[in-house]
Amino acid sequence: MKRRVVKHGPSTYIISLPTNWVKKYGINKGDELEVNENSKTLLISTDSIKTDLEISKDISNLSLELMHPLLVIFYLKGYDKIFLKHNDLKLLEKIQKQVPQLIGYEIVEQDDKSCLIQSISQKIDLEFDNSLRKAFLTLKSMLEMIYEAYSKGDKNALKNIHLKDLEVNRLCFLCLRKINRETLDLKNNEDENILYFLITMLERYGDGLKDLASYLTKTKRKNKDILNLLRLLLDHYEACYSYFYEATKDKANKELGIYGEIKNAFDSIFTKDLRKEEILAAYFVKDCVYKIANFTRMRIDLLKEK
Repeated sequence: MKRRVVKHGPSTYIISLPTNWVKKYGINKGDELEVNENSKTLLISTDSIKTDLEISKDISNLSLELMHPLLVIFYLKGYDKIFLKHNDLKLLEKIQKQVPQLIGYEIVEQDDKSCLIQSISQKIDLEFDNSLRKAFLTLKSMLEMIYEAYSKGDKNALKNIHLKDLEVNRLCFLCLRKINRETLDLKNNEDENILYFLITMLERYGDGLKDLASYLTKTKRKNKDILNLLRLLLDHYEACYSYFYEATKDKANKELGIYGEIKNAFDSIFTKDLRKEEILAAYFVKDCVYKIANFTRMRIDLLKEK
């Protein structure tokens, strides 16, 4: 990587340190670094070892619905120990239900007024690339299950889709945490920010599929237009997934073509007699398409020829 030299004062020259390296080793203002010369090379090193991040919060009287986003943001920010004081056992029950969604977190102490959540490092030491790939494949499995279940009228299978979404959440949250805590093989901070946004969209895509399945369970008939939208949704997801790992012009054009098909199918479906649940299902199809299309749109600059 290259860094531009900045002159500060009459005789001082400064270069910036890579943000990922600073984050990885917990470098702070005022820390001392070792700088050694070797001909044309400068070796910058640190003896610093990143310490565990800890936080303590009083969550007494907090709404139960806010417990999940609170724990998630602590997890994403990379906290290793979280001490929570509370005044309601219902809050503790909510914590107990949410913690299993966060890979590596465990409740190590708890009583009627507090609990301590701690990251178990050996359980969180999973590869970023494998975790992201597994999240992609789990979502693909969700789509296939939704399409097959709706085509066969299997309401029970549709009702169980939310279990797959829990696994998507776990994997996506782990990837986001790793972006915040570790050094990834990315060219610059802009790439890191884009990747963070895309993984967030991937997690929300799973939420959209869960809602889609929920409304499909309420439908009273098999609608061939809805079934066509589901087939196109699966095709579009596969195109975006394929482009993400191999950004070629052919794959970008294919994704855009399916995107257009879905738009046309969505517009035409409202010229027909639809029931409330079918309208909502169609809406969630379109919403999911908007989310996953970012995987092509925000990486279009990576186009390459085969």
